[in-house]
This record gives sequence, C-alpha cells and structure tokens, in this order.
Amino acid sequence: MTHDNPSDIELGDVATILFDEFGRSSTMDAKTFHKTTYFIEKKINERGVDFDLPYFWYKFGTMTATQDSPVTIQYDEKKSDVLCSKRTEDLSLTPRQEEVIRESTKEVLEEHDKVGTEGLTDRMYEEDALYDAQRKYRKLDDFVQLQLYKKDEDETNFERDEIHRYVNEFIDAFLEDEYPQYVNDLYLWYDLLSNRLNDAETTLGDVEELVDIFWSIFILELAVDIDTGTSEKEIQRELGIGDLENRKQYFRNELQQQEREHLYIEDESEHLVEAADAVMASQLEFTEVNAD
Repeated sequence: MTHDNPSDIELGDVATILFDEFGRSSTMDAKTFHKTTYFIEKKINERGVDFDLPYFWYKFGTMTATQDSPVTIQYDEKKSDVLCSKRTEDLSLTPRQEEVIRESTKEVLEEHDKVGTEGLTDRMYEEDALYDAQRKYRKLDDFVQLQLYKKDEDETNFERDEIHRYVNEFIDAFLEDEYPQYVNDLYLWYDLLSNRLNDAETTLGDVEELVDIFWSIFILELAVDIDTGTSEKEIQRELGIGDLENRKQYFRNELQQQEREHLYIEDESEHLVEAADAVMASQLEFTEVNAD
C-alpha cells in the first residue's frame, strides 16, 4: 500500500521493488545486487526524485552498504545470496515515488538481461570510476579471470606476456603523486609479479593471488577517499573490518612473505642468481616504461 504523505526513499524501499521486479525463484547474488542498485539510484535521480544510495567503491566496483536496512547478504564460500525482509505491502511511498522506482528498476533489469552483471560493472568503471588506475586494474583482473575460465588454476601454460602488459598499464596509471605512501608496496608487488611471471613453474592460481594482494591494500584507501557520503565507520562495518590500517598491514605482510619466499637470496647458487637477474630486469623494465 502507498500513502500520500511523502517520505525519504530508503534502500529497503528500492530493494523491495527490485526483488519484486526481479521475480525469480532464486535470490540475487551480491555482485548483481550491488551493481543494479547503483544504476537504479542514477535513474531515479535522473527522473527528478531524490534518493541517496549508501555505497562505496571497493574491489570489483561499488558496494551498497546494507547495514541498518532490511537487506541481508549471506555468504557461503564462493556463493552469495541477498535477502530483503521488507515486502511491497510494507512500503510507505507516494505513488510518484513508487512509480519512479519501478520504472527505473525495470530499465536497469532490462539492461542487466542484455549485458549481465559484468557488463554493468564495465559500464560503471567506464562512466564513473574516479581514476584511470581503477579501470586499468579492472582490465588486468578481467584478463586473469578469463585465463582462469579457460584453464585450471594449476596451469602453468598461460598468457604471461599479456598479463605483464596489463600490469605495466596499471603501473603507468597509478597515482604516485596523490598516494606516495603506497609506492613501496606498488614496486614490491611489481617485482614479485615480474619474477613469478618469469618463473615457468608459477601457476595461474599463483598469479591470481598475487594480482589481488596490492589491490586489496590500495582499495581500502580508495573506499574511504572517494567521497560517496558513506563514512569510514560504515565501510568498516560493511566489510566486517575492525580497523582499516590493520587490514592493510595484513596484506602487506602477505607481500613481504612472498618477498621472502621468491625474492630473498640466501646463497649464490646459479638458480638464485638467475632469479635475482630476473628481478633486476623487471626493475629496469619498470624504469623504461615510466620514462616513456
């Protein structure tokens, strides 16, 4: 039932109508929920109705903050389900508000049916990502995931040179002047990736893990630094993180552990010297790329 007294549109209102229009037997996965609500907000505002979606930028685009709302996201290993306890009969919206939300939702779901969640994510990055580094990392991660789709994670025969090219493009786009505190992490990550890509025994799963580590550090900075109206405390609660700096240090420790395992030389054996040469070559290549 709708009412004539206007009220602010809340996430629960949008989620209720989204699930009503989605109309499928299964619940929606988290990534689809995050991307559809993002574009629904844009369309609602384009129609002249105010709605501020609580969201922030995170690893794979935007995340909608669901704390203190009727929306619950359940995770089970690699699977996620989004549930909404609010029903259409619980809505307290003006007829105009409900109409706008429904029309906006239908448009977004129609586009989703055409291009899928990944297509919406690509559009999000192209249209709204604040930094080109975000887009470059998206392309790097997409290519690695494509390789994993085609091959097993234990595969050692994959497009190493092409991955290195995407890594270099990301390095070129990184905002060293704006975020100098992450440059050491960036260089270590680059050297590790170069070394692992030059090692014939490195698996695709090894590369995927390493590609993710630096972004896991830096995106925690962007999540807070890109102002979307969501506070740091809200972001921490949404991610289940007590302290963002401690979380960054956790991933830095992962980088340092890999440094000890793959870059640290204890003796002058021929094999280790060759590994050191590979790291030095990667450093020289990095210098050459940034000199262009």
